[in-house]
Formats: sequence, C-alpha cells, structure tokens
Amino acid sequence: MGSTGPCAVGPYELLVRLATGGMAEVFIAHRTGEGAGGGEPDGEGAGGGEPDGEGAGGGEGASGAAGSGEPLVAVKRIRADLRSEPGYAAMLFDEARIASRIASPHFVPVLDCGLDGGGAPYIVMELVVGVTLKHLTRPPDTLDVGDALDLIAQAAEGLHAAHEARDSSGELLQVIHRDMSPSNILVGVDGRARICDLGLAYALRRTTRTKTGTVKGKLSYLSPEQAHARPLDRRSDVFSLGVVAWEAVAGRRLFVGSSMLSILHAVLEREVPPLSSEREGVGAAVSAVVARALERDRDARWPTAADFARALRAAAEREGHAPSRGRVGARVDAILPEPLKPLAPSSGPGGPRATPEIIAALRSMHAAGVTGEADESGALAPRRPSRT
Repeated sequence: MGSTGPCAVGPYELLVRLATGGMAEVFIAHRTGEGAGGGEPDGEGAGGGEPDGEGAGGGEGASGAAGSGEPLVAVKRIRADLRSEPGYAAMLFDEARIASRIASPHFVPVLDCGLDGGGAPYIVMELVVGVTLKHLTRPPDTLDVGDALDLIAQAAEGLHAAHEARDSSGELLQVIHRDMSPSNILVGVDGRARICDLGLAYALRRTTRTKTGTVKGKLSYLSPEQAHARPLDRRSDVFSLGVVAWEAVAGRRLFVGSSMLSILHAVLEREVPPLSSEREGVGAAVSAVVARALERDRDARWPTAADFARALRAAAEREGHAPSRGRVGARVDAILPEPLKPLAPSSGPGGPRATPEIIAALRSMHAAGVTGEADESGALAPRRPSRT
C-alpha cells in the first residue's frame, strides 16, 4: 500500500488508485475546493501512459468539501519516479490539449489540468463507471451481435469527433489516435462506449513528436501503413477499429502470432475470414461492412469513421441485430471491479456524484487495500483470483 496520510493534487483529493504503469497512475478523486486550481487545457496535443500493473490507493486527508455533490473524477498523473523528466509532462499536457478539443458523448472528456504542489503535472477526466471492451469481450464470453455492432458504431462516432477536432482558429488538428484497441474503448454501466487514451495520438501541433520510422500502437491492431511505418491519415484508425469490430463479433482474436514479426506478417498478409463464417446469424451485409474497414489498400476502406458507423448501423438493422444498451449496462455492472461497485447506482451524466457516503466507502476501500487490476487504458478492470 502507499501512504495512508493526506494525498491531493491541486484541489483534488485522491481516494483510490485505479492503476499504475509505464508512465502514469490514475486515481478516483473528488474536488475539495482547496489547493491551487488547475489549468484549462487549451491546445492540440496528446500523451499518456499505459498502466500495466496494480496500484494502491490515495490518502484520507484533504478534507475540503466532502459530499458537495460534485462528480467524482479520474485524475491521471506522472509516476513519481518519472516526474523529473520534462518530456513526460509535455506528453500529459498534450493529451489534455487534444482531448479538450473533442466534443462527443463517445469520447472521455478532459475537464482540467495543472501542476500539483510539487510541480508535477496532472490531468482530470470524467470518471467512467465501467470496464474496457477488452474485459467485456474476454473469451469465452461473447456479446450479442447487435450489442457488439452498436458499441463499435458508438466508438466510431467518438473516433470521428477526434478526427474532426479543430483548434481555436478553426483549423483541423489532423488527429490520428494510432492506438485503437479494445483496451482503449470504455463501456459504462449506461451501455455507452467511449474512446479514451490519446497517449500515442498524432496531432498537427503536438509538442511531443514520434521519431521518424517509429511504429506506435499495439501490434495486433496496427494498420498496414502503421506496420510499414508510413505516413498516416484517419483511415489508419478505421482499419484498427475494423479489427476491433471483427473480434467483438467473432469472439476471437484476428491477427495473432508467436513473435512480433509473425504478428506483423499476419497484419500485412493473412487472409481475413468473413464474419459470416465466424458467427452464426451474421449475414453478408455486416460481413461486407467490416471487410471494407479491413481493406489493406486504404483507398478502398471507409473514408471516415462516421461512414463506418453509419454502414454498421444500417447493416445491423437490415439483418435484424437489435442492440440493447440496458443489456450491455447490466453485463458491465455484473463485472465491475470492487472499487466501482458503490458508484454504479449514482452514475449518470457527468459521472457519479461525490456524496459523503461514497467518499467514506472509497476511503475505507483504500484503508483496506482494495485496488483495481490495471489495464492498458488506465481504467479499472475486474480483479481475478490469485493463483496459488
């Protein structure tokens, strides 16, 4: 466990640590009204970490305005051992600046950013009470076809909003996510999908840059042009989301291999089976829509994520695959990790509310050592039993 004393960044009390990993740690937090105020994200960058281990909770101090009824939030900050590296701070603020320009119910918004008392950067995001699509579709579980297609269509709409983001002068930022995968799609108890984690995103005036020829993203979800380290446009993200769509419907991974080279070979060369051969009840219409997203020639793909979303919805309706957000929400609720369970009843637009009872419950969980299992997105994932 971490420190049991007061733990706050700016005006936010950190209640329970959600995850920690390669660059960042993420906490459930609430605004106390005390401490230095954060800054307003106002530019066009991106950044962030990929939490990959377990973390411990925040503190019990920073009493402030507990129970004010304001939404609980997710606070993301650089790991303590990396805070002296200026590049990481720039990456985190880049993430805040890009996200602040994306307006969509299917993209996790950044609400605030700033420096804590020690000069370490942090960003504040809406807290999603849910799990990642990765955990929602973990084999042997499969989603109803209609639910899977609806979640992908929602994600495509959020992705399109990112692609269409503009700066204060109205100039297109040319955002490319570059890391579309099931780990970066959050699904809430409201049955709604939201894109998250702009840690590897490209934008026109991002302050931190990727070295030329460097491949970014998870190998199994790379577009062919990413695998070749070629210049990208929004159609690269369409391909990656096409992989996610294929897997969500088929219930298995698409591009797998025993090594990095074998995975890249699969991305570039392996034949993609039609979904109609993978899942009973899936017809030619749905298969064709997903197959077009997975065209290796990007000129043959859907030109935008919005086109992909519209085509998915039309094909699903044509084949009679009716979605149910209530059904999805119930499934999410059933697998919520322990720290999020008390938040589900109060979860609504803007996130769960910071009532005195909920704050006390989260502090008690921290004191008892309850944490979430880390996930690449920085979101809580269901805890699995320890192996003996």
